[in-house]
Amino acid sequence: MSSDKSGSPPCGIYIRIDDFSNMLDVIGYVRKMAFTINRASGYEKNMVVVELAYTDEVAERVTDIIPVIRDQGFVVVVSGAADMMGADGALLSDISKVTAMRETGEEDAIIGLICDDIDAAILAVKYDVDYVVLAADPMLISQFSAQSDVLCVARGAAITSQNCGALAQAGADLVDVGAYIIGHEKDIMQGTVNILHELDLAAQTPDRLN
Repeated sequence: MSSDKSGSPPCGIYIRIDDFSNMLDVIGYVRKMAFTINRASGYEKNMVVVELAYTDEVAERVTDIIPVIRDQGFVVVVSGAADMMGADGALLSDISKVTAMRETGEEDAIIGLICDDIDAAILAVKYDVDYVVLAADPMLISQFSAQSDVLCVARGAAITSQNCGALAQAGADLVDVGAYIIGHEKDIMQGTVNILHELDLAAQTPDRLN
């Protein structure tokens, strides 16, 4: 990794967790990532957001894991829930619910919206969302980031250490690399190191695509 830096990196890590069948595993994932990030990153601060996919069946487990994740210094948002369940914010898929969620949440609550295309993303900005989730397409990410300062999460099943840097250079503020890190063939810590390394290299490239 590069030498110590002040502030936080241009692009952070976004993790989506939807399997709560083994809570010890989930806690282990989070703690290993936090330990690795604290040791392997040269930045004073690291932007890490953990999304918890809510269903009625796992409501109690989602509630229990929120403070555990926060203790690691990560931001927590919930998706699929009617309220924020005590998390830092919520990720929505329906723009018509943004206003109601904003009104029922805390003043500084984080509201995100999943957007299918650039038009939906630009409309979301008008609804005062804090971040949008877009497909992991560098051109789409670049197009949005050129038009808005709202945070952008790049999401796709195929995001790995091989292409996360290109997404960061395109303007992504966070890359959804949970599947890569958690499913890494060696271990979670190695997967996290790989992502940090590539994002660090991308941050050193002066010209972003937009």
